[in-house]
Amino acid sequence: MGMKTRDMGAGSMAIVLALLLAGCGGLVVNEKSNRIKLASDPAGATVYANGAELGVTPLEIAPAEHFASGFVGLSYRYYGKLSFRKPGCETYAVDVDDHLLGADIQARLKCDPDYRAPAAGRAPQAAAETYSGRLERIEALRKQGLISPEEYKHLRQRILDEL
Repeated sequence: MGMKTRDMGAGSMAIVLALLLAGCGGLVVNEKSNRIKLASDPAGATVYANGAELGVTPLEIAPAEHFASGFVGLSYRYYGKLSFRKPGCETYAVDVDDHLLGADIQARLKCDPDYRAPAAGRAPQAAAETYSGRLERIEALRKQGLISPEEYKHLRQRILDEL
């Protein structure tokens, strides 16, 4: 009878050891390169790991460089927040773990089909700001001595060149 008790104790120890080792084995991410690809539909979303910008999709990252790992409950794993942001789209955010970071990630963003990005270049001027109004304003600045005659001439020519 004493022998059976000892065998059960050794068997239990083997099971506990196997479970502990299995918990540590959860950190494998793409065994070949330890990198994963992040993509979005539509492409061009900015990706953040725990609020820090990683780049714009599509991109490839090493999760160990951007996410912390440690014990969460009884398991040792990666943890944190991954988010994809693109103007005109809802932010796609997800809590990360070993399962999520074990493969490439494709985020499908919900975007407003009527969204129009602001035009590139200089900031739009107020509608009331006309060419004649701009010319009058620089003339007043010149008369007040706030700009030199050379600055006035340069600004005036720049406004006229836009016509």
